[in-house]
Amino acid sequence: RPPPREAAAAGAAGAAANKNKNRGLLGAMILALCLVNIFDVDISIGNKNGGSGRRSLLSTLYLSGPSTLLPWAQHHLVDVTDRPDPEAETALFWHIPKSGGTTAKRLYQCMGRTLAHRVGGDPRYGHDNDAEIVVFEPHSGKDWKVVNVDTTIKPGILRAKKMGLVQSHTSDLIFTMEPEFAGQNLYDEDNKGRFLALFRHPVDRALSMFFYLQTATWERTYRPEWANMTVLEWAKLPNAEEDYMVHKLVGKSFGDTIDETDLIIAKELVRQRFIVGLMTEMNESLRRFNIVLGVDEESERSQHCMTEFGLKDVPPVKEGEERKLEEVKTHATDKKNSNKHPKFEEGSPEYEIVAGRNRLDMLLFKYIEALFDSQKEIIDSYLHDEEAEKDLQLDREDEGTNLALMSPEFENHSTTPIYLDGHDFRNHLANVKDPIQASDIAFFWHVPKSGGTTLQRLYWCMGSTIANEVGVNPKFGEYESERSPLVAFSPWKDNPGKVVNVDVATSKGILEARKRGFLTKPDQPRVNFVSSSEFKFASLMLFSPDRKARMFALFRHPIDRAVSKFFYLQKATWEPTYNTRWAKMSLEEWASRDRGDNNWMVRNIIAKGSKEELTDTDLELAKEIVSTKFVVGLMDKFEESVRRFNILLRIDENNPENRRCINEFSSNAGDTNAIRNEKEIVKKNQYNSYQHPEAKRGSPAWVSLAKIHMYDVMLYRHIMDLFAEQKALFGGPVVLA
Repeated sequence: RPPPREAAAAGAAGAAANKNKNRGLLGAMILALCLVNIFDVDISIGNKNGGSGRRSLLSTLYLSGPSTLLPWAQHHLVDVTDRPDPEAETALFWHIPKSGGTTAKRLYQCMGRTLAHRVGGDPRYGHDNDAEIVVFEPHSGKDWKVVNVDTTIKPGILRAKKMGLVQSHTSDLIFTMEPEFAGQNLYDEDNKGRFLALFRHPVDRALSMFFYLQTATWERTYRPEWANMTVLEWAKLPNAEEDYMVHKLVGKSFGDTIDETDLIIAKELVRQRFIVGLMTEMNESLRRFNIVLGVDEESERSQHCMTEFGLKDVPPVKEGEERKLEEVKTHATDKKNSNKHPKFEEGSPEYEIVAGRNRLDMLLFKYIEALFDSQKEIIDSYLHDEEAEKDLQLDREDEGTNLALMSPEFENHSTTPIYLDGHDFRNHLANVKDPIQASDIAFFWHVPKSGGTTLQRLYWCMGSTIANEVGVNPKFGEYESERSPLVAFSPWKDNPGKVVNVDVATSKGILEARKRGFLTKPDQPRVNFVSSSEFKFASLMLFSPDRKARMFALFRHPIDRAVSKFFYLQKATWEPTYNTRWAKMSLEEWASRDRGDNNWMVRNIIAKGSKEELTDTDLELAKEIVSTKFVVGLMDKFEESVRRFNILLRIDENNPENRRCINEFSSNAGDTNAIRNEKEIVKKNQYNSYQHPEAKRGSPAWVSLAKIHMYDVMLYRHIMDLFAEQKALFGGPVVLA
């Protein structure tokens, strides 16, 4: 454990007197501490290197799901769910302008915390040219300290890195306006950081900045020419700071273009590595920050500071009343940094034009509001002792808590199939009745436990090239990093099937495949079809209106699918979703309540999380998407389904080898190999299918599951009717454009 901060500060101050003596040795130590493996692309969220971090079940639920976390954030920052250890980690506060950051800075100064921010590098205090870390009081008699660096700007961050700021353990809280740059440069795997930030509605923040800079003569960015402008006039000017938050989180300059991929990366960084606060929830936000920072709110000094800054006994700001915030926290900011200005309501021309120019920040902020609600349990759990917390987490699991809904891929802001960029994702999907275009690419939506693995093996048997997740398996040696060229190869001896060295089964892999030019490079390997369970995300990231997906899928009765999944995950220890508690349950007990997977098909089609209420409108939307965009197959009509898929994929069924494969894989309704695995599941088999008991129609388990999966059951009935209707489309060859 690093030395206490008081001792470290004293040691640093003493070293300042002899700063030239060991400068070379210090430089070597800093260089060694700051080295990071920039080629490390393992960004899986489950990779931990030990230490004091501990994952509770609640932590696992919050962080479950696919990750797009960048390597520096993976290795330099602690997880949101790790129990804080202020002596072993150094906290960083991202100061977003006009979002309450000045309040936080002055509060923690008042509480006597040692801070790193702009004052430390101010030449007026005589420490701007120090070569070693020094802690000093900038104003005598005020009893607050700073470190002699300016971490708010990039040059100051590089200087702090050279001096070993984080490694010195002298700062309680670092303030910066450059979170990505600071995270990469100040921290390393042995000296990790914990990120905090206060967030404000992007429209309110932008308007506040506009009015503030009209009169703030003391600011470097003072803009007197704005003083006589209206908001509408100002909003039509070229604005260098549009989508401020997303730009800063991904480390892009304001002149650089950002898109939905950057938004997803920003969301993931905030989800996994930020304790989020809201300016409209200042009291609660600072309560959480105090827990993380180890601040004793009951101490006399803390009580005095909280009262002085208007953060005690202040009524919470009600939803929609952010514009009264300045009245609520009258002491929270000094007059110099706060400004009263006109407010504009949603729907007004001023509001809408500013919101439109900060589209990605608007989506990010809505996501952060949801994170704020979800993080409360996580942060409160820091206060529980170990045994009490274990019991609490088991209770939450039984209740079906599923904080994985916060995964950044889905923006669940409406019941319409609209995604990050505001465009209808259905434009990326071909209509099932339209002639096939040369640019169309087949996309198999792999519904788990519905015959998808069997189907893929059938097409490999017939020599097809499939892009799923197999191609990046290290044992095949065709993928090393995102720099690897796209290739198709045969991974198995005596099997003509091929795969492409991409992973389109996870959001992380989909983003990387897109970055590598998968499906867009003219010289890339030919692909017969893409296979993924990530329907919405893959549709948006890999396809476009000019390169549409031809959807097809195998469907299974939702109750049979749920039961199959239950028995499979009782035994499948190799699966990341293996559940030890399910292993001890009977089917009736397991089926008695929702286990966080209700109506999986409907929710995935329209991108709604499992905690959001479904409506009849959602069901009708899912039906409409399946009807117009999918060639549907049924697991219990496997042979006929394959016949239709073969026409879609232009497979020659008269080829003797293809006919052999079809006959081999088409028996027993797509679950051809369950009969081979009648014994207890003890290891993974190549067919991913196992024989298990069924829920009898009318049994308590069946009735309960029918209620839980009500919308999926109704969707499946529609799919069965659609399967019969689509027969007319496949009486002969599919028409080609």
